[in-house]
Amino acid sequence: MMHKQLTRINGFTLIELITVIIIVAVIGIVGASKFFGQTAFKEAQVQQELLSALRYAQKIAIASQCPVLVNIGSSSYSLNYALPCSGNVKHPASQNSFSETSLPATISSSSSTFSFDASGNISPSTGGSITIGNFNITLEPISGFAHE
Repeated sequence: MMHKQLTRINGFTLIELITVIIIVAVIGIVGASKFFGQTAFKEAQVQQELLSALRYAQKIAIASQCPVLVNIGSSSYSLNYALPCSGNVKHPASQNSFSETSLPATISSSSSTFSFDASGNISPSTGGSITIGNFNITLEPISGFAHE
């Protein structure tokens, strides 16, 4: 009588293959994010945040009938009431001063201060532009409309 010899085929199990694929995917995602960096995402975040602050400044100036100053630094901005009113504009969510002092991107602006009067008009009346990396904000002359 002949006995058949069972031969064992060497290879990987399905669980081992899936585990290796998951580990390689995680390493790839982490490596890619480090390779490409977060700068563009941070600049886009700052652009949207500053755009919202400018629009809020214009709306709060109209609603309160008090001029609002938007002061812009290289990595900061703040909203304050101008004379005859005074004080800091309060953030609607936190009720703290509406300002940001350490933004994760560099801001360059055609003016360090923009002002919205009680009618929502902007000063300087020529409008302005703000650049955050590759992202821009335009403030239209007279109306002060802020947009990308």
